[in-house]
This record gives sequence, C-alpha cells and structure tokens, in this order.
Amino acid sequence: MGSSHKQKPKARLRFIRKGVAYYYADLKEQTVNFEVPVDDMGDADFNVEVEGKLLIRWISDSSKQ
Repeated sequence: MGSSHKQKPKARLRFIRKGVAYYYADLKEQTVNFEVPVDDMGDADFNVEVEGKLLIRWISDSSKQ
C-alpha cells in the first residue's frame, strides 16, 4: 500500500450547544467545520472522534455553502 494508501479522515467534536454538535474534519489539506443536529443522531453516541464517512451527509452539506 505504501504512500498511495488513502487516509480515512476523522471528524472531531468541538462542542455541543443548543441541540447542535459542532464537528470539524481535515480533508484534502483544508479543515471543514460542520454541524450535526442532535436530533439527527437518534440514539447514537456523540464520540469525540468519529470516522468521517459516518458523518458524510453533514460534511457534504457544509461544503455546499
């Protein structure tokens, strides 16, 4: 695999305020900040670090703005 191996980006929780979890992820040499409504998470855990692919819906939405 060597240097061509792709890294799996991690999303990191900054904080939760007023029903919104604020995350960031380092993607392709830039940091993407995005928000995840707490209600959207259902009964899932809010972990400090999450695989970015699990939050891609919200990451993609934030990059369109």
